Amino acid sequence: MTRRVGGALLVAALAVVVPAAVMAGPDGAASVDFGNPDVGSPNQVGPPPIVIHDASINAQFNLVPRTVVIAAGGTVTFTVGGLTDRRPPVPHQVAVCKSGIGPDDVVIANPTALLINDPNCPVVGGVPPSPSTIVSKQFTEPGRYLVICNLRPHFTEFNMYGWVTVK
Repeated sequence: MTRRVGGALLVAALAVVVPAAVMAGPDGAASVDFGNPDVGSPNQVGPPPIVIHDASINAQFNLVPRTVVIAAGGTVTFTVGGLTDRRPPVPHQVAVCKSGIGPDDVVIANPTALLINDPNCPVVGGVPPSPSTIVSKQFTEPGRYLVICNLRPHFTEFNMYGWVTVK
């Protein structure tokens, strides 16, 4: 009898939790750290004062979280870098591609230029690239949007990109 009561309690608990999880939708807003200079540990990579982060080098060239989900009409705020006492911040530039574009679809017209400037991935916020800024983008249409760092080496060598999924 105890097993049956325990099983009944489990079923009752699932009946409450599962619909709540299924009904939970995306939020109307999200925040993304775009190249946070405080991620990782300092590691000298060249003659002083060139100091960067952990051995993976990926810490300062990443989006955290890498994927966000928002509702149509929602806004994503990108906090680019930030000033720090421990090391100089690296400049970045946020670009959001049209829905459906993937990393392999980004057009790099000049492989030696600093900036990508793909017309299908317009820059959000200020130009030139900044080591410390906050930019926001509203997403009105459902889809999956690639977000990249418009600085070519950051995108091509460090895979600095992420996703915004709009429901």
